[in-house]
Amino acid sequence: MANVDTNIKPLQTKHWLALLTTLFVIVLIAHLAIITSARGRFDTQKSEQVNTFTTRMIELPTPTPVTEKTPEVVTPLKPAKPKTKVTAAPKEVPNPTPAPATQATPALLPISVESVATALPPVQPQPAAEVVLPAPEPTPATSVTASGDTGLPPPAFVTPVSAKHVYKVMVSQKGNIYQGKAEALLQQDGGKYALSLSASQLLYSITWKSTGLLSPQGFMPERFSDKRTLKSEVAAHFDRPAGKIIFSANTPQAEMEAGAQDRVSIIWQLAGLLAAEPARYPPGTTISVQTADDREAQTWVFTVNEPETLNLANGSQIALRLTRNPRREFDRKIELWFAPAMGYLLVRFRQTQTGGDYDDMVWQSTQEQP
Repeated sequence: MANVDTNIKPLQTKHWLALLTTLFVIVLIAHLAIITSARGRFDTQKSEQVNTFTTRMIELPTPTPVTEKTPEVVTPLKPAKPKTKVTAAPKEVPNPTPAPATQATPALLPISVESVATALPPVQPQPAAEVVLPAPEPTPATSVTASGDTGLPPPAFVTPVSAKHVYKVMVSQKGNIYQGKAEALLQQDGGKYALSLSASQLLYSITWKSTGLLSPQGFMPERFSDKRTLKSEVAAHFDRPAGKIIFSANTPQAEMEAGAQDRVSIIWQLAGLLAAEPARYPPGTTISVQTADDREAQTWVFTVNEPETLNLANGSQIALRLTRNPRREFDRKIELWFAPAMGYLLVRFRQTQTGGDYDDMVWQSTQEQP
């Protein structure tokens, strides 16, 4: 019996091994079948998705070309300041910069290129000249045009002599007072003239020049130029045959009127008119003159005021004051004083901004030129 049991156990073991092997093969085949079937379905779905995917082209709007704008150059050198005018009134130069605008740097009084700037630290403001107002007899007001185009004979004129004039400059900026130096130079031979007016203060300088012809009625400018620190020179050209004033700044041309001046020649034009016929310009008289700068031409209107007494380097002098009041927002008030005893020489020139800052030029000396 013991022998029989021993033989049966190996047989049973082999039987179970065969059975387990068969089951494993069946399970493996089943899994393979399932995997194959699922893979086929996935490929079919993927193929269907690919077949049903469509594409379309989207047309983008054509971008609008942008025109590049050249920025305007504004300039200003110190605080930006309206254009300085040295003469008559109706249409005024905007002050730019304001500039600007900018805000305004007082444009210094012009004088010759030789002027040397004298910069002093701020000092307490002091009047440039003591003014005493007399009480003259009232005179009826009249109006005069420098061109004589009112049907009356043209006004008489005396040509100022060639000379160099030196002035002391006082500039008020935000409550501080600075000093500088200015020079005015006139050279003429009876047929042609050359004028320059330049001034300097601290690191800033400005020079105006006027050249042209002389006539019995006064100055006939042909070219006016304006040169300032760190800026290119700009100019106005008087084309008399065409009757136009042309500006290098590419601003619109202006129709030239009879007796037209620039902002330098207008000062000496007024001096020559006053010297020739003082009785023609009593207090209350207005003098109208077309005046050009480097960008436009306007009619400047000066009013003759009562005589005043100024304390100058050569003592007390009676001076006739002419005033051009502002007519636009950023216009400057311009005041000119001419001394009859000195041949109606310009002895003081003051420009006042709307905010109260000013530049004041007071005569110091004169040297006649050959």
